[in-house]
Amino acid sequence: MNILSKLVLGIVFFGGMVGSSFAADVTLRYNQWFPSQHWSQKEGLYKYFEEIEKVTEGRVKVRPSAKPLAPPTKNYQAVLSGIADIAWGPHGYTPGAFLLTEMVEFPFLTYDAGVSSRAYWRTYKQFFEPTGMQKGVVTLAMHVTSGGNIHMRTEAILKPEDFSGQKMRVQTSVMGGALKSLGAVPISGSLPELREFLSRGVIDGTMLSDELLYGFKVHKYIKKVTRIPGGIFTNSAFVIMNKKKWAIISEKDRLAIMEISGEKLSERMGRLWHENDIEAREKLKKSLGGDYQVASKSLIKAIDKSFEEGRKSWFEKAKEEGIDGQQALDYYQEQVKNLGPQS
Repeated sequence: MNILSKLVLGIVFFGGMVGSSFAADVTLRYNQWFPSQHWSQKEGLYKYFEEIEKVTEGRVKVRPSAKPLAPPTKNYQAVLSGIADIAWGPHGYTPGAFLLTEMVEFPFLTYDAGVSSRAYWRTYKQFFEPTGMQKGVVTLAMHVTSGGNIHMRTEAILKPEDFSGQKMRVQTSVMGGALKSLGAVPISGSLPELREFLSRGVIDGTMLSDELLYGFKVHKYIKKVTRIPGGIFTNSAFVIMNKKKWAIISEKDRLAIMEISGEKLSERMGRLWHENDIEAREKLKKSLGGDYQVASKSLIKAIDKSFEEGRKSWFEKAKEEGIDGQQALDYYQEQVKNLGPQS
């Protein structure tokens, strides 16, 4: 072999080693906007991050940011632009950006968030992803939270007319439209704003899963709860990664990460929500006694009717996105039914 050939081979070998080393050693920044001590972080995402490091033999690490890299309303955009490498959060915090996800926000759909999250991941892969939804990022999970109940500071919502004039914190436009039709005054606000809203009397009540009362330490402000079986709403949430960062991870490690992501991660996040929500429900029943009530049939009927326009609008939006909304909803509900019992 002549000197030139040896030189070329040396350059190729060295270049390959550099490329391999570059692809194999990646630290990802997670946008930490949610309380770090909340179980969704400690038991959910942090353990997932530990698993990423384990299955990649330490070549890929995830580090939560010391302070938020972006607010929850800018989560998706932060990952898209590269401000953050990984993010988790509700789709509903970006109104109008993820129209198809509104399907799971309608009432009475979520009895077990773990089961429903598995069904949701399958529905996303079957119907939503082919439309180009979230094409700018790598989607690691799609899950739902436990169904929301009605939490009030002083006056209980037991009859449809009880909504009249009540200032209610809402997190999605779908929920806001429904409450407005019932006579309530919707006030937009994210979870980090909830304590201030309740403590200052900015709102009379809110709709959220029972566990979040304890997770955000606002349970002391809530004196009346009306439970809605299946939820008055459910949040749709994502776990996403920046595409450029994903590209520099080796193919072997990408495969290993996806093996613990997708339906597995979606189910994990939903199951944790379900388990913690049941625990919170029992605590609220014990502390509130008779002030923790299950919604009457007349209230459930009125709530169902209040979402009629929202449902109609969603089916129209789904058609514009190129999918049969009824087919997608039927598929989702069929998966929920087949995957496990509801509690």
